[in-house]
Amino acid sequence: MTAPTTNDHAAQLARYSNALTGLAAGDAWGYQVEFRKYAAMPAYPVPAPAVEWIVSDDTQMTLALHAALVEVTDFDDIPAVTDSIVRHFVLWQLDPDNTRAPGRACMGSLSNLRAGARWYDADGAHESAGCGAVMRLVPAAFAPEPYWRGLTALQAVITHKHPRAIVPALLLADAIRHAPERHGRFLEHALAEAERIFDGVSEWLADPYLAEVLAPYRGDVPSVLVDGLNDDVVDILMAAAEALDRLKQLAPAEYGDPCAGIGEGWESASAVALGLLVADLATTPEDQKVMPVTGVWGGPEALGWAATSNGDSDSIACIAGALVGAAQTGPDYWLAAGLTPRFERRYTAEIEAASSLLPGAAVPR
Repeated sequence: MTAPTTNDHAAQLARYSNALTGLAAGDAWGYQVEFRKYAAMPAYPVPAPAVEWIVSDDTQMTLALHAALVEVTDFDDIPAVTDSIVRHFVLWQLDPDNTRAPGRACMGSLSNLRAGARWYDADGAHESAGCGAVMRLVPAAFAPEPYWRGLTALQAVITHKHPRAIVPALLLADAIRHAPERHGRFLEHALAEAERIFDGVSEWLADPYLAEVLAPYRGDVPSVLVDGLNDDVVDILMAAAEALDRLKQLAPAEYGDPCAGIGEGWESASAVALGLLVADLATTPEDQKVMPVTGVWGGPEALGWAATSNGDSDSIACIAGALVGAAQTGPDYWLAAGLTPRFERRYTAEIEAASSLLPGAAVPR
């Protein structure tokens, strides 16, 4: 594999830092109102945290996945990679800070694995399509070729053994990985990839590392991908794309609840669709909008809108923040955009440390 140039590496590090910061900022912004209905929001949009930005399990698990992947020296050793991810997820499960509404599928699956089950056993990972499979995957999206798809699926199935979790995870990782060239058209590209899968021409169908990861679960990768898409995933993406067409004609103040007509983001498909929708609106070039909009509409405004939702506000906003950040190749995007989140000391340090080291840095290239 060809090593990246210095400039490529610097841009990737900047993107990774911007994605992690955007993820944590969206998480903290939405976590303030995670279980509050849209009609009961304190303001429209919900303002950013006033003092300390408290993150939820979304950021915690993202950092756990980062820690797992950076310590791996051989991604071809899938059992060792699996052990690393499971170990770090269990450390998160047992952490005294894990008091922030962790998902039942994540907690139940990890309890089964701690008891000795393997994720693909009948008593292993839960057969769940919950959004825990997607909200934490940013580190896998930044892993090197040819591993990122398989690692994305692996981190998903360890706790969410379901095609409707695997396919949205892959679609989101693909968007994050290619965000600089796809921004403003994330939903368009996701639907195009779905069409390629149905037509049998997607390179995902013949990805050997993805096939090896999924072999203990199901040996036929095409059937996993098609089953996932047919389980309302395409319908939800299309609903989000239709919403995008409508919203491009409005000023941001007129958008309303992002969940309307799409879903509430508690499971992987609608969480990803909503994140793609918000990120598309935040990153669409002005000359591609249907009509000029009034007011500023960028990354921080996107997080505020994503958080002001009738659904899983922190997960929707963290996915949107990761996508917006991943599209930016220059350093300190969020600072330049006027957002300076003050996370808890522990997570400030962990985000800064993670931002300095890409997943797979220890893997020979």
